[in-house]
Amino acid sequence: MDRYEFRNMIQNPDPDARVKTRWWWYGCKVKEDDILFQLDRMQEAGIGGVEIQITYPLQAGDDNIDYFSPDFFRILKFTSEALKERNMVMDLTLGSSWPFGGPFVPFVKSAVSVIPLELTVEGPSVFSYDFTNRISGEIIGCVMGEMEGSEMLAGTVTDLEEHLKEKLLYNWPWGTRLEEIEIPEGVWKIVVFVASQFREHVLMPTRGAQGYVIDHNDREAVRFFLEHAGTPIVERLGRGAIRNFFCDSLEVFGHNWSIHLFREFEKRRGYSLKPYIYALWGRMQGLTDKIRYDFHKTLSEMTVEGFFAGMTSWCHEMGSASRIQAHGTWGDVLLAYGNADVPEGETFSAWDKFSVNTVHRRLASSAGHLYGKPVISNESFTWLRFPRFTETLEQIKIAADSILTDGINEIVNHGYSYSPKEGEPLYFYASSTISHTNPWWPYYHSIARYLNRVCHFLRLGKICAPVCIYLPQSDIWAENPLGDVHMCMKLEEKIETSCVDMLAHHGFWFDYINDEALCRWRDYSYDTLIILETDRMPEETARQVEAFAEAGGLVICAGKMPSMDCGLYGNKDIAGMFSRMVKTGKVILTDDKKESLLNCLLEHRTPDLCVDTGLGDIGYVHRTDGDTDIYFVSNMSRNLHETVLKIASGRRNAQVMILDPMSGEELICGPADPFREADLLKIPVRFLPGQSFLVLLVPEDHRKDDANPADTGQISLLSKKRGSFFGTGSYYGRTREQLLDLSDDWILEVPEKGLVLEQKNLEGFEKNDALRYFSGEVIYRKRFTIPEEEFGRLQKQEKATVYLRAECVETAAAVFLNGKPVTEWIQRPYLAELTGALKEGENELCIRVSNLLINRFLDPGRKLWEYPDQILDQWPYFPQQLNKERGKRLDAWREREMVKEPFPSGIIGKVCLDMVYDF
Repeated sequence: MDRYEFRNMIQNPDPDARVKTRWWWYGCKVKEDDILFQLDRMQEAGIGGVEIQITYPLQAGDDNIDYFSPDFFRILKFTSEALKERNMVMDLTLGSSWPFGGPFVPFVKSAVSVIPLELTVEGPSVFSYDFTNRISGEIIGCVMGEMEGSEMLAGTVTDLEEHLKEKLLYNWPWGTRLEEIEIPEGVWKIVVFVASQFREHVLMPTRGAQGYVIDHNDREAVRFFLEHAGTPIVERLGRGAIRNFFCDSLEVFGHNWSIHLFREFEKRRGYSLKPYIYALWGRMQGLTDKIRYDFHKTLSEMTVEGFFAGMTSWCHEMGSASRIQAHGTWGDVLLAYGNADVPEGETFSAWDKFSVNTVHRRLASSAGHLYGKPVISNESFTWLRFPRFTETLEQIKIAADSILTDGINEIVNHGYSYSPKEGEPLYFYASSTISHTNPWWPYYHSIARYLNRVCHFLRLGKICAPVCIYLPQSDIWAENPLGDVHMCMKLEEKIETSCVDMLAHHGFWFDYINDEALCRWRDYSYDTLIILETDRMPEETARQVEAFAEAGGLVICAGKMPSMDCGLYGNKDIAGMFSRMVKTGKVILTDDKKESLLNCLLEHRTPDLCVDTGLGDIGYVHRTDGDTDIYFVSNMSRNLHETVLKIASGRRNAQVMILDPMSGEELICGPADPFREADLLKIPVRFLPGQSFLVLLVPEDHRKDDANPADTGQISLLSKKRGSFFGTGSYYGRTREQLLDLSDDWILEVPEKGLVLEQKNLEGFEKNDALRYFSGEVIYRKRFTIPEEEFGRLQKQEKATVYLRAECVETAAAVFLNGKPVTEWIQRPYLAELTGALKEGENELCIRVSNLLINRFLDPGRKLWEYPDQILDQWPYFPQQLNKERGKRLDAWREREMVKEPFPSGIIGKVCLDMVYDF
């Protein structure tokens, strides 16, 4: 593609790259008119699709639609058709709420949780035991072994299963007892593994959707769920009506087994697990880590094949795709994500900063790159701020950039609560409120348009990630006992955010890699492999590491090198293999995974893109599309940075093209040669707080047009709409002169309350008793005069620009001059170019400001309405649970505990007119 196509692309991005949003339907208590109203609001704001997640009810009433009732299918079909009419897409969470399960799931297909029980006995003696009423569940394994200190001796283990007998009560099965057995001399342990009869249920489901969570390790249970929870929807809505069927994070607590585990283990590992089950909980001399590795690897294979691959296969049969969050899995997390059509990460908590998010994001994007997934999505802005209702559009924009620089290219808002037009607004307990119920919603369209543009560019071509970091999953499997191991969290703990942030902040963009992909390293373009915090590595992986090094790849073992093979039958001398590689120079061993690792990398590799200043604030992601390089570069801070982008590009005869994705403008297009020093391009750039650019290296084109030439190599970049463009056009770095101080004597209108107030000084309107707990829009008006002689001077001054500058705006605003729109403010700095809009004599300035939602919830007079503590005439009839959920989800008691004063609101501090010009 040439620069003309990119110019068109920034103005007309692919609609498929638009933001999507999670849309909670509480109790499926939804109506056609409200559905259409909310879809229209989303469409106007630039949202391109919804992910419907039907969850717990918050209001009583028989119009809470029963799960899988005729009305349930009718309302889904109505919504599907309404979305098509608006050129929007529909995704759906299977089941209700999460994890996957429902009323049709039988106990035998539910998520198994195994609990160990130990009995210490001494011999010689005779021993028996009655387990009746002492355990709750089915005994799936019972062994006895001699102890030496705290370890069991594997050679002494005896299977006691044949000594377990059923105990009856009036011929009815009642319990289990262990018959008398001979205990030899010494100290012995009898170990019983019990599959608990208490199984997890679906969390917060809609009306009629309660039930067991499925066994995610059992392909038969997974298929059973899909055919019951999904196929009927497809039959009624039509094949392909659902774009993606969605699986939320795997919060399957305590799920650590499967009814087929013993069979699958023996088939896959080549020996029986039963004699070694104590190693899953206690220590078995010389074998503990080997048995645990084999156990967790078996579970990994079962869940990846049965659940992740199984769901995707079923989706394809239904004419849809799968979108899956794999965080929470105990398996090979990259394989799990990679078996989804759309791997999805998540951003949880205050992540509006430049940092690698291993737990939720970089693993998802790495899997997308390793397994060829063109779209990698992200559940975005979950708990962006706590307390709730305090997130700003500025925070959302920077948080989005953090997501994008982790390799994501589709944003799914978290999110949009279905709320009826009339009546009580509804909110989700863990989300940012990105919906029409938020006062700053009228300004969200700027963020949506911006993300549409960036995500379109970040779907072009393929990722450029020269470095890969090996995941020590084998260590996690070997080191952890029986439990629902959260692989992503364990990996982050071992690797450490501070380590990977250090690499990213110095310009090294990387993917994570697993054993499966590393053994196919020739399929990728990585030139550097970093092995972090790894003790164990399978033999075949170690051999491929050596082959990678022999082919010219840089291999760094940070702090230590692998020294052990994996599994019971893994007996290769891994320590010897790596010692030889270090000795022969194929592998470099650094002193640590911090400074020593970084120095080694800088000595042997040039960062793809780094900055002179702004380290830790400015990040990037790089893609290549044929003969074009695409860099998305963002300042994820509230600081202004004048810096130099140092790009390691060998491309010759290229042009530098820089686009502003917020405004859609082309900022520069010219030859790259003025910026080139040896193999580096050094491009001076000025970043405003929270500002980002698309920097493209495109093939040189000699067609003449009106592009901005890169004539000096000293360019300062700013968006015109935010107050500047290049060089002499910038607000910053030029001579500034204050023309008028407009900080006093404003008129404040509050249409919602019918108030008109005089605002002598610009302080937060929350200080006014009448507006202390107000959340909504207020209007500031002020008239000012430009005298004839001053107006004439402005017109005569060459290259002069007039700006309106506000010190602080809380939290979003629209600026009008003489009745005409000028700009919108959603992030700092608050500048508005008024050149050409000012007139001689009297001018009227109008600024419409929306504040945060939180202030409304801090009002001590606000009380959450509760249902009376008596039998109701409508479902759910008993109000206690409903009131409990309302108190947890809709009440703001946490917010009131955390926040004692309303948040600042409106225009605060100084407002003035500045003239900016060159000498």
